[in-house]
Amino acid sequence: MSKTIVIEVIEASGCKSRHKAGDKFIFDGAGNLITKLNPGKICCFALGMMPGLIFAAHELLYAVVDPNEMRFKRTGCLDTGVKCGGWGHIVMEIRVEDRKKI
Repeated sequence: MSKTIVIEVIEASGCKSRHKAGDKFIFDGAGNLITKLNPGKICCFALGMMPGLIFAAHELLYAVVDPNEMRFKRTGCLDTGVKCGGWGHIVMEIRVEDRKKI
């Protein structure tokens, strides 16, 4: 699959892993994390929320529908955030791009 899946942090507050808006998590079209293109640390609670978005993008790609048109393309980490007694919270959004040579 000649696609790159990008999940970008669009909002962050108090993240213990120091993720911030603009951070990107890069996967190949098959859903494999391309480690050399990602932050040195990735919070497991954020990472754990990404497979659902990637699965939905795959379903649309295989149905020949643009996954960037998916209505619900955001997710957040499992932490409740500082206001609710947690560490912090991030919100992420998925997009699919044509693969660039790495």
